[in-house]
Order: sequence, then structure tokens, then C-alpha cells
Amino acid sequence: MAKYIGVDWASKGWFGVVLYDNGSWETDHFPTIWSLWKNHSDASRISIDIPIGLPANNRRACDVEAKQKLGQQGRSVFYTPLREAVYEQNIEDAKETNLEAGYSIQNQAWGIVPRIREVDEFLDMTPSARDCLFETHPELCFYSLNEQKTLPRKETEVGIQRRKELLENEQLEALSIYEQACDLYLTPEYASFLNSKDDILDALVAAVAAKRPVDELARLPKANDPPQDACGLPMQMVYPSDAN
Repeated sequence: MAKYIGVDWASKGWFGVVLYDNGSWETDHFPTIWSLWKNHSDASRISIDIPIGLPANNRRACDVEAKQKLGQQGRSVFYTPLREAVYEQNIEDAKETNLEAGYSIQNQAWGIVPRIREVDEFLDMTPSARDCLFETHPELCFYSLNEQKTLPRKETEVGIQRRKELLENEQLEALSIYEQACDLYLTPEYASFLNSKDDILDALVAAVAAKRPVDELARLPKANDPPQDACGLPMQMVYPSDAN
């Protein structure tokens, strides 16, 4: 039975939504990307909201194009730091290294650098995962599912509701998944596994992207042979095309 997974970093670990081709599903919380792979190395596709493929001397084309496509929501896309900067030990040294490429590192981007490093090291140590693990971006997915139209911010109730509607259009069980995950991972508030409902929405839409047939996926940049980094990893975002 084929399964497709969407993964989002959620403060204390990776939150994953697993969709099976028979309509069943499950959710889980993984402390590391290795623990996710240990349990789901047989997945057909895993879509993850983290940069894969690190630039050597310039901004990644997929980051630039995603910002342009999303317009107001483009602020949710961070320019991926250079590979050398990702492996610096502090943000001051990383920023200095990155300035060689003509752009600095946003504080928000530095906040996820440990996760970028984790996935980069995982793919280096686990070559078999390279054909399974794909980079996506939640807001790019939602934008495409919303007929290439900007959505209200997901921090608002109307933004959450619209994203839930889009997910239900793609996956009949989406609301059940969302509601159960809220109960399991957001309560009690003082000991929750996740930061907010955003984590659930982001993992869910990543799972929807993973489950889409290959010919119903879009890519940034659009080239069939995307740019690769020094380790041979593609620097490309994959997301649902706007046509089912």
C-alpha cells in the first residue's frame, strides 16, 4: 500500500501527516529526520518544508521565483543561506560568510539552520532517500490550490478556514486529520508538541503535494533538470499544479 508523507518542523520535532492510497491516514511526531526515515523509508514520496540543496555563491532560483510568485505572502520564503554559512557556528560568522553572495541571512532563516543542516547531513549519509525526499513550501502549495490567488494570512481565522477548505477539496479526510491532530498535539497548551495550528496545516498541505501524481506537480524553477548544489542535490521546490 503506497503512502505519502508531508513533514513540517514544529519546534520540538518534525510533525508528519501520512496519507495512504486507500484513504487511511495517520499523524506522528518525530524527534529527528532519521527517526522519520526509520519508520517510513518505504514511502513513495515525502514532501518536506525545509531547503534541500544549498547554494555556493548566490540566491537559489527557486527562492527568488517563489517570492515573486507569492507576492504579499512572499515574506514567508527565506533566502537559503550559502552552504558554507549553514555550517558556521554562530549567526555573526554566517552573516559575514553569506555577504560574499551579496545578501544577508534573515534571523528567521538562521532559526531553521540547524534543521537545514540536519536534512543536508541526512541526505549525505542516506543516498537512498534522495529519490524520495522533496522540498516543498506550504504557502506555495496553498497559493496554487487557491487558483494562483493570494490567501488571507494563516494567523487569522479566515485564513485558517480557507486553507482547511482547500485541503478538504484535495483530501476528503483532511478535516478529520486536522481536528484530531489539534486534539493530540496542541493540548494541553502547557505541554503541547506543536507551536500552533499552522504546523498542522503546513504538514497537511505538504502531504497533499506528496500524494499528487508526478504529472500534476509543478516546480520552481520549471526546468526538467533543476540546478544542483555541490553535493548533487536539486535546488527546486515541488508543489501541486493548479489543475487537478
